[in-house]
Amino acid sequence: MSRVLTFAAVLLVLGCTAAPQPVPQTAAVAAPDTTNLTRKLQNHWSQCLNQSYRTTIKQMADKNTAAEMAFQACSSEEQDLASYVNANIPIAYSPMPHLKAETKRVLVEEGHLPIYPEQ
Repeated sequence: MSRVLTFAAVLLVLGCTAAPQPVPQTAAVAAPDTTNLTRKLQNHWSQCLNQSYRTTIKQMADKNTAAEMAFQACSSEEQDLASYVNANIPIAYSPMPHLKAETKRVLVEEGHLPIYPEQ
């Protein structure tokens, strides 16, 4: 009888001290790739700005005013991009004000915006 109790005690001690085995993952959860959709929305906004700027610059000589009018004409495309980009971050950390300022600078200096390849 003491052998049975000793054997049971050993099994109990070994069972309590054994490290728990990790549960295998059946499917890896991958973060969605948002680069392609962001690029599409940015290209759509850029194409609108390019077209509007080309039309407006023919009517007035001031590049800054033409750029501002292009931004006003493409505000819905800008809003689509901003809504998608800002969906999961606080508005204080939004990259949109910087993006808009740099976009305007490039538009005024170069006369057009680059269109990036989509995947």
